[in-house]
Amino acid sequence: MINYRKTEKYIGLVLALAGALLLISLFGHMRFNIEALQFRVAVQINEQGYTEVEVPPLGTIRAHTHKTPLLISLRLENIDLQLIQRLLAGAPEQKEVIRQGKKVLKQVLIVFTIKLLMLALLGGALGIFLSRRGSLKKYVYGSLLGVLLTGALLAATYFTYDVRAFRNPQYSGVLRVAPWMVSLAQETLGKIETLGEKLELVAANLNRLYERLDELQPLQETTTEFKILHISDLHNNPAGMDFAFRVAELFKVDMIIDTGDISDFGTPLETLLLDQLIQLQVPYLFIAGNHDSPAIIDKMNTIPGVTVVNGLVEKNELLFYGVPDPSSAGNSVIPPDLSTIPRIAEQVKEKLNRLPRVDMLLLHNNRMAQALAGRAPVILFGHNHQMKVTKKEGSIMVNAGTSGAAGLRGLQANKVPYSVVLLHLRPDKEGKQRLMAADLISVSNLEQGFTLERKRFDRPEEPAGPPGREQQPASETARR
Repeated sequence: MINYRKTEKYIGLVLALAGALLLISLFGHMRFNIEALQFRVAVQINEQGYTEVEVPPLGTIRAHTHKTPLLISLRLENIDLQLIQRLLAGAPEQKEVIRQGKKVLKQVLIVFTIKLLMLALLGGALGIFLSRRGSLKKYVYGSLLGVLLTGALLAATYFTYDVRAFRNPQYSGVLRVAPWMVSLAQETLGKIETLGEKLELVAANLNRLYERLDELQPLQETTTEFKILHISDLHNNPAGMDFAFRVAELFKVDMIIDTGDISDFGTPLETLLLDQLIQLQVPYLFIAGNHDSPAIIDKMNTIPGVTVVNGLVEKNELLFYGVPDPSSAGNSVIPPDLSTIPRIAEQVKEKLNRLPRVDMLLLHNNRMAQALAGRAPVILFGHNHQMKVTKKEGSIMVNAGTSGAAGLRGLQANKVPYSVVLLHLRPDKEGKQRLMAADLISVSNLEQGFTLERKRFDRPEEPAGPPGREQQPASETARR
């Protein structure tokens, strides 16, 4: 009789646990919204403790995050594109989004845990019912047993959970978006313990950036002046795009030239940011960088006012010749091999030799720009995130640095400056537009303000240095 009772007790324990786990696996999911994003979170029994994040149709990233046999799934189910565009366009809303997001996640965690415990309660009773030996006492016993075992399982998951496992993620899905998804896991999910604080820092920095820009006043200008804002390497950073647009509006520029890397990995998802360009009221010339892709180029071609430059383009009586980075023809973000640059530069030189004139040469790679020095009065480029204006072999070499502070990672580190270069052109005696000055605008220390350094080219030429060396134009520096 004793052995029979023990056996019956063990059977009841196993059935209660099985019933609890069965209901959790069948119904252990819920949906929730964080502003424009709708997610589905689910828990299932699994051989090992994994967390997976699914972003259809791009793929799934997963990591071995805990010791218990549970699979925690988070799936992005829907995106409200209109709401996202409004959020990206309004910097003050971003901080509120972060605050609301953290609040929602806390609420979801509490509600989801309660739901799982309730499922365990019913599942424990279900297990007793399936044994066909149920009584009120046994149902209560089974329900409590299901709750206790599930609670212990969830507690063990919580205390063994390690988000740093996402620094070594597994990926499955579309191969060409693998770099973006893996980076998402490594740079964001792998550092989730400080992500909220870092995003708050980004929002606060952007607000202080706007305050500093309001203090920035245009220098003396004339009615015949033609102003071009040179930007580069935005790297999918909405704060950097807002920064560039704010400068363009403040100085009332006549044109914006973007020398590439407007995206980070060239994925279709990143084209959402590009819709902000629709609001521009001035021509926008764009050449693709190594981080861009055919998907980015196709999207840019659909935006009114944007001209994707690949060859000769005439705008406002100026002749621009653009050479996109060769890597933009595919989905690789790797820049061209250094050994191929001389060959590509020679091909560009041959094409330029067949043209009567070129006022500005638009490139992305800084090494390519150096190889083509002397082939145009002004050469605009970026790539290495180092803002600089020099003269070499008769060409004014303008590197805009990184207008997006090297992307979100640069913003979080708060080390890489936002930078743009404002070009001032005026008609010469023959009526042709000539570059007279370049303003290097940089925001690196948001607490102290910005720097503006003016390089002037309307003064007599200084004695040339040794052949092949760069010459520094005369400069005037203002700091706020």
